[in-house]
Amino acid sequence: MPTKSMAELEELVGRSYRTIEEFEIQAGKVEEFARAVKDDNPAHRDADAAERQGFAEVPAPLTFTRTAYFPRYRSAGVDVLRPFDLGFRREHRVHGEQEYEFERPVRVGDVLSGEVTLTDVYQREGSRGGTMTFAVFEIEYRDQDGDPVLTETQTVIETSGAAGETSETARPEKTDE
Repeated sequence: MPTKSMAELEELVGRSYRTIEEFEIQAGKVEEFARAVKDDNPAHRDADAAERQGFAEVPAPLTFTRTAYFPRYRSAGVDVLRPFDLGFRREHRVHGEQEYEFERPVRVGDVLSGEVTLTDVYQREGSRGGTMTFAVFEIEYRDQDGDPVLTETQTVIETSGAAGETSETARPEKTDE
């Protein structure tokens, strides 16, 4: 269970913070990411190939915006989801799911900003026992002209502990906020 009550968590729903600024989409990083995820589409590496496929610019692979979460691409001290003090314990937190809804492809030359909103929190019982707390975030990415590019939805789950964990085997609680 989080260190915050459901009432406290529900008070956070609807809050938004700008957590990504001046995220420049660079050709070399798009190519590097495409190699890393084993995407061999030549459009991610070559402007002519991109044009032949109908793109005005070299497109980034669909999940490229996840690199905005890396410290090297963020302003100092800014974390994409950290503005929300949910009281989730790091050792009991898992990634639930990820969705992307595109207005248009992310492309080389874009300079994106992102605003994260906590859109929902809820609890349910796990199939192996224990309560799971869910937090749903939306990150809206806009380009340098302020136009929407994509919305990323992410669900983070805090479990009540590992299956079969007892008070003797559990580690001391730590929160990541």
